[in-house]
Amino acid sequence: MKKWMITIAMLILAGVALFVFISPLKSHKAVSQQDLRDPDFLVDKEVLLYFSSSADQDAFGGGKSYALFISQDGSLSSFQMKGLELGSAKVHGDSVMLEDKNTIFTIKNGLRSYKRAYQHTGDSAGFLHKTNGFYTLYNSGYDKKADGYRSELYRQMDGGWKKDVIPYYIRASGFHDGAIYALVPTDDEKGYQLLQIQADQKKLTYHTITEWQYREGASVESQLAVDDQAVYAIVRGQKARNLYQMVKINKKSGKVELHDIAEYKNDEQTIYSSMPFSFKKSFFSYDGYLYFIDGFGKAYKIDEKTGKTSNAFNLSPEKMKADFKEITLKDNSLYFFTYTYNQPATIEQYSLKTGKKVKEKEIRKVKDVVTPKSHLKLYDFEVMKGF
Repeated sequence: MKKWMITIAMLILAGVALFVFISPLKSHKAVSQQDLRDPDFLVDKEVLLYFSSSADQDAFGGGKSYALFISQDGSLSSFQMKGLELGSAKVHGDSVMLEDKNTIFTIKNGLRSYKRAYQHTGDSAGFLHKTNGFYTLYNSGYDKKADGYRSELYRQMDGGWKKDVIPYYIRASGFHDGAIYALVPTDDEKGYQLLQIQADQKKLTYHTITEWQYREGASVESQLAVDDQAVYAIVRGQKARNLYQMVKINKKSGKVELHDIAEYKNDEQTIYSSMPFSFKKSFFSYDGYLYFIDGFGKAYKIDEKTGKTSNAFNLSPEKMKADFKEITLKDNSLYFFTYTYNQPATIEQYSLKTGKKVKEKEIRKVKDVVTPKSHLKLYDFEVMKGF
């Protein structure tokens, strides 16, 4: 009897060991378009990451990108596409939009794809509630016929995608209440115009709100944040090269204000290290305040009305050393993704109300896709379901 019980126990332990050994091997699956056509594909998906090669890697057609879907159990599904520098992956409710240099993909109760003209570089993407569809904006490059730069906007409407041309290079953009706001160079290239592009109506219209002259050497360090009253951006070098300021532009009057946000030691290494690790998402609006996260992981909280700044919280110093870093918002939380080659990736969740870290999740199989030889960059990160 005793021998029999020992034998059963050994078999159970062997089974557990086999499960532990085998299950990690099953935690990454490369998925095809056929897999994405499954109406239930998104049901258990919790996180979406978008990695792509840069435009120079794609010069001879060898670029690639990946959408990485993380399930609630921590398993990873990777979908390979062609490359698109600064491309986007967006989530709205139970819908997902992906893109590469030639195609826009949408996933909702299955997969749909739309072939469009080649795009050189992405800018931003989002969702238009009025038309119940995604939009995506590209810096498309030089237009020989028009003898000038062009950006292209694609909007999902009436069961398809509508293309419009905006004859400018877009330095930064933001979205609010059906309109895209874009900073574009003035004709003399000594300043920026702020455009309001009304994107939620079939005929695209846009107008200039104001012009803003910048000091030589000044740089825009973020995408735009927008609320009912104003459009905001983070700039460096307008007053001093080691000083970050918030530009506030009144939507109605066009009045421009500058507020000092953060000043650093005036040496090359410190200034370089202070630059935001995420141009797309380092600056955002939440609950009447603006937040700016610098290259050291320090989050500044800015009063939208007065520009008064305080320290909100700090991201984990150890995680700030990672090879890849990105942030995103979901409900009342900020999520911080980090990954270092050949190590497990992590996502930390911070409460925007308290500034405290509340959860951390480990993802083990990103290293199967993102390797030193893959030449991939992280361009987007979305949380589909709260942890």
